Amino acid sequence: MESALFKLNSSDFKKGLVIAIASGFLLPVAAAIQTPDFSILTVNWNGLFQLALNGAVVGFVSYIGKNFFSTADGKVFGRIG
Repeated sequence: MESALFKLNSSDFKKGLVIAIASGFLLPVAAAIQTPDFSILTVNWNGLFQLALNGAVVGFVSYIGKNFFSTADGKVFGRIG
């Protein structure tokens, strides 16, 4: 069941958690792949973990925000989309 405009339900938070996990995993992987001369032995693990945490938070907040401001049929503010 989809939530209405300006409302959230437990399903929104569950799906937001999935998005957070996916973005928290994919963002540092993409950053590591794009790094010139990438080597598993010289990786800045602290930086990658921080990037993963930031990606997870941004992914979760973005998904929850999108669902909060859209209707059950996906229209933002009930009009756009």
